[in-house]
Amino acid sequence: EDISYVRKPNIARIIANQHAQSIRRPKYTLRNLLTSRRFHLYKHRFSNAQYDRTLLYPTLPQPRKNVKNEHTEMCRSRCCGHRFVLAADTQFGILMDGFAMENPNWSQEIEISRKAVAKLNSMTGKERPLFVCVCGDLVDTESSFNGALASWKKVMTGWERSLIFEQQVKDFKRVWSRLDSDIALVCLCGNHDVGNRPTKASIERWTSSLGDDYLSFWVNGTFNIALNNCLFSNPSGAPEMFQEQLLWLEKRLIYAQENKATHIFVYTHFPWFLRHENETDEEVVTFSGAPPGWGPEGTSFPDNYFTIPFEERQMAMLLFRKYNVTACFSGHFHQNVVAKSSWGMDMIVTGALSMTLSSGMASELSNGEINGIGMRTVDVGEAGEFTHKWFLLDE
Repeated sequence: EDISYVRKPNIARIIANQHAQSIRRPKYTLRNLLTSRRFHLYKHRFSNAQYDRTLLYPTLPQPRKNVKNEHTEMCRSRCCGHRFVLAADTQFGILMDGFAMENPNWSQEIEISRKAVAKLNSMTGKERPLFVCVCGDLVDTESSFNGALASWKKVMTGWERSLIFEQQVKDFKRVWSRLDSDIALVCLCGNHDVGNRPTKASIERWTSSLGDDYLSFWVNGTFNIALNNCLFSNPSGAPEMFQEQLLWLEKRLIYAQENKATHIFVYTHFPWFLRHENETDEEVVTFSGAPPGWGPEGTSFPDNYFTIPFEERQMAMLLFRKYNVTACFSGHFHQNVVAKSSWGMDMIVTGALSMTLSSGMASELSNGEINGIGMRTVDVGEAGEFTHKWFLLDE
């Protein structure tokens, strides 16, 4: 395969910049640290928020063990409902993954995320979300991606890819920490964050910087479950972690049902399915094309690559049906999907905040939603009721 157009990111420049920053960084006293802007921006974000398998955020107080009669989000106290926003695949680095840049970088993805954060911060009144969930692939360069299609990753060593990954994570955190402090942020891991075959090491690397890879939390009487379903996509690298999460999932669903959650929402990176829960890889024969110029001419991906394999999917579907999950939300497909299971559970896929793809069955899947770079609002009403709307970032 011709990869002559590929240019490696300037590793020496990245190392030099990191070294220069460390030299310029003053030696903080504890007082200076606690009063620094960075401390306050990160105080309730990432690993400081996604902890102990729940969301620790001041504006969304969660029930505590052995503490009774306190006001928490388990109660539906906002009688008019609430809003949250879904984003997906910010994927810092995906554009240089396929476009022939002379100086590969992820500045365009940074700018898209900056616009997204500014858009969220500008929302007011009933339009303002209580939280935002980024459904995985926060960055592009998890170090095991050495054989990625049309990629500079093919000409880099593991330590070089790791260095790029670390810088992309830092840049993601720097941009998304600017989300206003009254809006909580939930970050899911995707296959580009923990690998196509996640391992204990790759997951721990992600969690050390961004927090728990799966968790649950209450918001206004709704129960929200964020999963690492990269493990459902391929559990072979960490089978014990997969089983542990599966057992935890059923316990959380039982807990939500026993405590009369008005809705149960599940958030993941991979869509469980595109059309119906019983579809097989053999049924999904279409492909999703990349934008012109990204990778070799005609680059595309089989649509059945984007969903959870049938066997692992059925494990989840049995639980979701048994415990009456309201809807599942995901990313990964880089375009929109609005589907339902046979028993009425919504499967909603949100397009990317980076690069869009276009499926051969897009018109069937998208429910008329325009393909492009954007996010999705979800307005939650009475028990079991909600509406959602996709909007383009430049609208």
